[in-house]
Amino acid sequence: MTDTMIKASQAWVDRGTDQAANNWSNANFHVGNLAQVRTTGISNHKTWPWVQANSYLLPIDPANPFAPDAQATGEPYLDVAFFHPEPEVLQPLRDNLRAQVKDGRNHWRQPDALAMALPSFTRIALADNDKAMLDYSFKSYKALKARTFNEFTGLWSLNVQTNGWAVQGLAKAMLALPADHPYRAEYAKTLAKSLKTLKLLQRHDGFWGATGKDSAATAMITYAIAAGINAGVLDKQSYLPHVQKGWQALQTALDADGLLGWTAARNSWKPASAGDSAGFAVGSFLVAGQQIVALTPGC
Repeated sequence: MTDTMIKASQAWVDRGTDQAANNWSNANFHVGNLAQVRTTGISNHKTWPWVQANSYLLPIDPANPFAPDAQATGEPYLDVAFFHPEPEVLQPLRDNLRAQVKDGRNHWRQPDALAMALPSFTRIALADNDKAMLDYSFKSYKALKARTFNEFTGLWSLNVQTNGWAVQGLAKAMLALPADHPYRAEYAKTLAKSLKTLKLLQRHDGFWGATGKDSAATAMITYAIAAGINAGVLDKQSYLPHVQKGWQALQTALDADGLLGWTAARNSWKPASAGDSAGFAVGSFLVAGQQIVALTPGC
């Protein structure tokens, strides 16, 4: 499994497109790339130069300074700070999140904000012991949930990949919080409710997707289920087969060089094809692998 992770990250480095851009897709790749490094001990030495080239900045639109997509870039900065703890690495992220808390308004419109922004808010708040920030992000989550989550079905609005983004973000926030924190319990409860339905929507071939197989949705949901099992909020006997089936499906989406295909565009209803790849999907594939390695030692 670790060999597959190394091969997939290197394949994207060798053949991926638009890799210099400071955007949410490359950010999700670099989160996965560092997950691969921390899991395998093998580095392609690409994430730190990307962070340095960004000058530690977020791709802020002055007309919408608190957009979750821009804040997604902060998550690999948080991860790279494990290796490079210089204070300037996280200062622009801190400044932006603190300004949003001061602004006080809700800026999360779609469920994918849970993946783009919630992990960074949670981790910075915990690192700084900033209760106001933690409370603000929880309040934003609750408002988003009230608008876009169906309590009866356990699903978020839009499509299956949207649900993938939501559960990936919830799982990351859950893992970041202390085991006895009340916000962790709420995130875990909603995560479990979503995954109870999503496991029923897994295709016979192991994929999830809106209009066909989608390696991005599959990687995100596989990650979330594996993380839920590792965190003790999902029953291993019931959910592990879905993790295994999802991971096996993802292997079939890799070409001979390890490049992940069958990636639908973000939250799109357009079917994917074998040649469709994207950095964000590779990143989700790699964090899924990290959780599965932890779940099944020696694999």
